[in-house]
Amino acid sequence: MKAPPADPGHHDPATISSTLGWLAVMLALSLPLYRQWAGLAAHAILLLWFFDPGVRGRIRSLRRDRLSLAVLAFVALNLLSLLWSSDPAAGFSYVSKYRYLLLVPMIATSVAPARRLLATSAFIAAAAVSVALSAAVALGLLRIGDAHAGNPSPTMAHIDYTVLLAVAALLALVRVLYGNGGRGRRLGWLAAFLLLAGGLAVNIGRSGQLGFVAGLAVLLLHWSRGRTAAAAAAAAGLAAATLALLALSPPVINRIGEGVTDFRAAVVDQEYESNVGGRLAALTVAAAMVREDPLLGTGAGGNMPAFRHLLDTEFQELKPAVFWYRHLHNQYAQIATELGLAGLAALAWIFWELVRGPYHSRGVQASALVIAAVYLASFVGDPFLHKQLPLLTFALFAGLTAGARFDERATPAPAPGSDPAPAAA
Repeated sequence: MKAPPADPGHHDPATISSTLGWLAVMLALSLPLYRQWAGLAAHAILLLWFFDPGVRGRIRSLRRDRLSLAVLAFVALNLLSLLWSSDPAAGFSYVSKYRYLLLVPMIATSVAPARRLLATSAFIAAAAVSVALSAAVALGLLRIGDAHAGNPSPTMAHIDYTVLLAVAALLALVRVLYGNGGRGRRLGWLAAFLLLAGGLAVNIGRSGQLGFVAGLAVLLLHWSRGRTAAAAAAAAGLAAATLALLALSPPVINRIGEGVTDFRAAVVDQEYESNVGGRLAALTVAAAMVREDPLLGTGAGGNMPAFRHLLDTEFQELKPAVFWYRHLHNQYAQIATELGLAGLAALAWIFWELVRGPYHSRGVQASALVIAAVYLASFVGDPFLHKQLPLLTFALFAGLTAGARFDERATPAPAPGSDPAPAAA
């Protein structure tokens, strides 16, 4: 008997789910290498998710997922703040970038475990390729765009690039410490980790380097819990060797020296026209803004007009250093001035839910901790949730990690002492 003809108006849920999974892989592969493809994949997921015949069930399941609720609350608060913003048009343009945060629940509910593993592998591999390109630029063997030997970030701004490298390096280390497979496979992931850490040493983004150090410390502490003293000592040795690789790198040494000089000039001599000095000046003005509107802030889009008003009236001595700033170069200051304590609480809720789980696999929990540690530390240097590639990277891996929680609702917890293959690691 012949199969009935396909209904042209019917969407095969398996096909749509598979497409969403492959789009997540495309997004992961594109992030370190090609911004245009990353944006295309992200928007395709944002649109296609609504055409999945199971979308109603997915939405119902999201009502019980605290991480998804935290993401939606943060986006909603930003939109609501337009009501008291002095520049709602600019605020809407600013808040529209947070649409990428919607990828967190979408990816969590639609990407199968096998695709989650593949997406993470693709991201690590693509980041390794970008490090090879960066090394070629650093050695003068290749020229890509504006990258040069002193700033060899090949595909994006250096301050964004090191955040992506930090995430990729630590996810590779998660594979070494928690992943299944033989010694050969783990040695391969260890080689990827060392290569990516070397990329951090060659490049000059201090925010990502700080995030890497924080993530490495958190990851090794997590892994060492319950291990033997010898295993903990081995973890400490790996950390020391990796940090020595960073500390002995000439670009890192030079950037640390510049930072110390800038900090001393700002604090001792009140000279703020430098990279670090400008950030300190911006934080000084931001603190005054928070004192004026501590609970709800200026509203999205209203903080920079208020910032410039204070420069003209109360902080004229700081104006030459920071009058040209488009943002406050600090995620916490950016949110505190726009959304007040309510905004900081909403941001904290997202990271709290990302970290707390529940996760049945220690590998998945380690991935969540790594992502949170990298971003929470890096936020000191720049508002990375407002930068396309770091924001997409966070949304992708928060979604991939959270996806394991939806799997675990449908399966019983593993036996004590077991650790199934990590869905996002």
